[in-house]
Amino acid sequence: MSDLDTVINALNVVLQWQNLLLIFGISIVGLIIGFLPGIGALAALPLIIPITFGMSPAPALIALAVIYMSAVYGGSVSAILLNTPGTPASAATCLDGYPMAQKGRGGVAIGISMMSSFIGGFIGLAGLIFLSPIISDFALKFQPAEYFMLAVLGLVLISASVKGSMLKALVSGALGVIVSSVGMDIMTGQPRFSFGSLYLQSGIPFIPLIIGLFAFSEMLILVQRREKTIATKGELTGKIRDGLKEPWKYPKTIIRSSLIGLGIGAIPGEGAAVANFTAYLVEVRGSKNPEAFGTGISQGIIAPETSNNACVAGTLIPTLTLGIPGSGVAAVFLGGVMIHGLNPGIELFTRHKDILYTLFMGLLLANFVIFICGVTLSKYLAKVTTIPNYILVPTIIVIGVCSSYLGRNQVFDVVVAVSAGVGGYLMRKYGYSPISFLVAFILAPIAENSFFQALMISDNAYWTFVLRPISGCLLLITILVTFLPPALRKIRARSRAG
Repeated sequence: MSDLDTVINALNVVLQWQNLLLIFGISIVGLIIGFLPGIGALAALPLIIPITFGMSPAPALIALAVIYMSAVYGGSVSAILLNTPGTPASAATCLDGYPMAQKGRGGVAIGISMMSSFIGGFIGLAGLIFLSPIISDFALKFQPAEYFMLAVLGLVLISASVKGSMLKALVSGALGVIVSSVGMDIMTGQPRFSFGSLYLQSGIPFIPLIIGLFAFSEMLILVQRREKTIATKGELTGKIRDGLKEPWKYPKTIIRSSLIGLGIGAIPGEGAAVANFTAYLVEVRGSKNPEAFGTGISQGIIAPETSNNACVAGTLIPTLTLGIPGSGVAAVFLGGVMIHGLNPGIELFTRHKDILYTLFMGLLLANFVIFICGVTLSKYLAKVTTIPNYILVPTIIVIGVCSSYLGRNQVFDVVVAVSAGVGGYLMRKYGYSPISFLVAFILAPIAENSFFQALMISDNAYWTFVLRPISGCLLLITILVTFLPPALRKIRARSRAG
């Protein structure tokens, strides 16, 4: 079947009424999640995964990706109205969005944000569609030695890019490796770290783990704050349609910010939050009037919102082609891909090309749907920021408990979710990274399996990881990423002291 036939078949699948309804419903849910400061796609995606169990792979992946896209779209609304980003990916939007809203132009700011998000999302998806096959062709040259080094590089990149202490990020990753090793040994088939429990012999279940690690821990943080609501107001002033025209006046800003978002998204471990601030800072430094930024100007909204939505598609490039998640949310998405029996890499682009192109077409359609829903419903959906926490927190906890239990109908899965929630809360409180833990949990089994396969192929020659050209280059990159940044920081500190 030619690529054109595959695209046509994918469009036919996406345009079925069930999938159209799915995209529309998930888009609204994602926008609401984005409007709620502190919730975000990272807490929401684990709650959606169990719902996809009864779906075929293509609609399931569309649902997971759309919740990610729409949450990033919606995060700008609370950033503009409340000076509180709904997601980390909208943090820089506060800098000019909120001042614009204070001037009575909140609707205009949201219009600018929605159109910028739409354009950035479209450019990002174009990059995803055209760049992914090229990278997947390169992945044909990969053997187990390369996949092992790639998994190790992914672990190091995530740890190196997490805010705060790199040592704590590495400790979190090590803990994720240990937890992932619970169950049956890949080589011997013997149980390990199961402590005689039949339940643990099958390993720690993924869905309850991520529900607890992100959704439950977030609820504990909300409870700790002892605030009655996430926000005390949700007003919208000014006309959204006036803002929709603004981004088209700044084509250079749009193109530059989209490329920044796409590029940063394709770097494992960076994510939309980094793209959001990077594009904003680049725009400030390149502006003839940098002092105007922070006072409520259009470019200060266009740049971060274009980049973060382009970055969403960018994070899926290494996730789908190499199996290295481009962000914490992409790591959860990768888990959803593997739950449905799909392996990232060349297999996804050959044997399951129909599913992949259905995902691409679904995301293109979703970009339009999210834009229309965002423009139409922002005025009304902004009110969800005033939902009392005594309603919001129990609701999300009940959904999480049900999602944990319904996956396998085991009470112990709920225990895992609650335990992971407490653990996630403590990790975040003391500066340890749940994202590093999750990525290690996902990549460690891949690394272990590839490690032993590489040794079997090479007749137990450990030099295979060094002597193979691609594997050796990945090893060199891993060493540089690990040791070069601390060395540069020491050199800079000495030069300043001198």
